[in-house]
Amino acid sequence: MARQKQRKTEQKTRQTDWIGVWIEIWIGLFVAFYLLYPGTQGYRAISGAKTGSFYVLFTPLFGLGVWYLIRDLRRGALRPLRTTEAAALLFLFCTLVSAAISEHGGKAWYNAASHEAALTVCLYVLLFLIVSRWGKPTERLFRVLFWTMALFCVLCLFQAAGENPFGLYPGELNYYDGYGVKYPGGYAGTIGNVDFISAFLALVTPMLLLRSVGQKPRKAWPCWLLAAVCLWIAVWLRVLCGLVGMAAGGVICLAVFCPDRARKRVLLALGLLALIGLGLLRTFDLPIKFLHELHELLHGRFDDTFGTGRFYIWRQMLERIPNRLLFGVGPDMVRFSDLEPFIKYENGAEIARAGITDAHCYPLQILFCQGLPALLSWLSLVGLTLVHWFRHRTEPAVRTLGGGLVCFLCAMLFCPSSIIIMPFFWLTMGLLEAETASEN
Repeated sequence: MARQKQRKTEQKTRQTDWIGVWIEIWIGLFVAFYLLYPGTQGYRAISGAKTGSFYVLFTPLFGLGVWYLIRDLRRGALRPLRTTEAAALLFLFCTLVSAAISEHGGKAWYNAASHEAALTVCLYVLLFLIVSRWGKPTERLFRVLFWTMALFCVLCLFQAAGENPFGLYPGELNYYDGYGVKYPGGYAGTIGNVDFISAFLALVTPMLLLRSVGQKPRKAWPCWLLAAVCLWIAVWLRVLCGLVGMAAGGVICLAVFCPDRARKRVLLALGLLALIGLGLLRTFDLPIKFLHELHELLHGRFDDTFGTGRFYIWRQMLERIPNRLLFGVGPDMVRFSDLEPFIKYENGAEIARAGITDAHCYPLQILFCQGLPALLSWLSLVGLTLVHWFRHRTEPAVRTLGGGLVCFLCAMLFCPSSIIIMPFFWLTMGLLEAETASEN
């Protein structure tokens, strides 16, 4: 009788391990292919190519999730919902209600312009739920991320040298022909838009550094080197959102990872440094655009051009939010909301006009598009995940994933959302939840 019970236990363990293996294989393939695949038409159609590949790649994961769910239900082995899973489902419910009552109809379910309407949000949440329940961060997955990022960085370095590998830029153009020289915007790597790359680097760079904590130099130096290259690329792109995210997230990580007995002193020192820095910025008007804008803000002087037009976008959205506070205008419906375009003037003459397609602040995007209940449920999900990160911060995988997540969240306060990078956010959060659940 005892042997039969032991045999059943061993068989169940092997089956459980196979679940983790299949999910791990999917995550590894997804990270490598989705990050490195730019499509066949270069940057001109990279968003559509990424969207199609995301939908195709998600299909086998959805199949695995349904299979495991049915199997666990039949065995009576389905564990209760965690609070984070309940928050994710509530966020999904609010999003679906927002799409159902949106005046924009089918566009709120699938938006072919930016691809982040209700259907895509549904896949994001399912990705999180499946990975958090049956996934697990492993050393093999980190190696996949490392080598994938190494290839990504090599491509960026070639582009920084003025080359055009794989013909991603049209014709004979290169990276330096962007920013209005010969084409609008800036594009690089296999992600495309430099804003998206900057935010993505804010997610990955801290992971590389935190993964090497406690390792001997001869084992940790590849992570240090790749993290240094990622940081150089972030500076080379000339986009602040990722750098601000890494700086702000780095300060939070410092406060979280310092010894408990020294935390009060560290927080006090950080607060004192912040006050000194703000005092200096208020006193001296430095000839750097970002610092000059901070100087003006500290004196109570606001301008719509601050933040490369972000203040103009945020002001318009905040003025309209009370009209559709509960369920917003519909998922990803910013571009269809008749917001006044941002117009840039020089010497009294109009030199640039840009339509508003994104909030450039992810929480504000949720509030405007999906409403206050959706924002509160999303904040609950993120907040609970970060609480789990803090409680299990000594575990290497938790420390690594949580540090990257915090820096990415800080970056997304100033960066537009995109299907090109957001799956990595939900995947990271799912893996973090999976690890803390296993610890519990």
